[in-house]
Amino acid sequence: MKFHAFVAGAAFAALTSIAHAAVIERTFDVEASGFTLASGPSVPAAVDPVTLNFTLIWDPSTITAPTASGLTVNSFSLPYSSVFASDAAGNIALGRNLISAVDCLTGGGLTYCLFMSNSTSDNPTAVFDQFTSDGEWVAGSVTVTASSLAAPESSTWALMLVGFGGVGWLTSRRRRVTANAA
Repeated sequence: MKFHAFVAGAAFAALTSIAHAAVIERTFDVEASGFTLASGPSVPAAVDPVTLNFTLIWDPSTITAPTASGLTVNSFSLPYSSVFASDAAGNIALGRNLISAVDCLTGGGLTYCLFMSNSTSDNPTAVFDQFTSDGEWVAGSVTVTASSLAAPESSTWALMLVGFGGVGWLTSRRRRVTANAA
């Protein structure tokens, strides 16, 4: 009987691990260029182009308050630190001073805001703003290239197969016991 409990537990663990597998890891390459002055003085000018490569591990179905946890900036042509935020619709934001996935603090300048929609699709789109000491610059062109979404790890597949096999074995065992009792 203990073996049955073990198999049932393994099956339950396999099935519940599938439900919590919404966390994804994705690397993004962003190039923003063609900056035009939207407001403020034109001096100093914006860095043009801006390149950013970052890896993000997050759950796109949840709201994430601004954090650096799960964010790795691999390369960046601006000298700013970064945090990210996300909403439950797959939108993410990167910046130095974020409020949410759709808003950033710009007071004092010397920051940036990257807003990306469709972050889990094959073709994410983005808007990039750069803030100098007193000017706001908007990128005329933003290109985003995203890595493909990873398939489940082999250990996840193995656990699923063990779980399904255990459920099948328990079902066939019950049928045999029921048939023998009749």
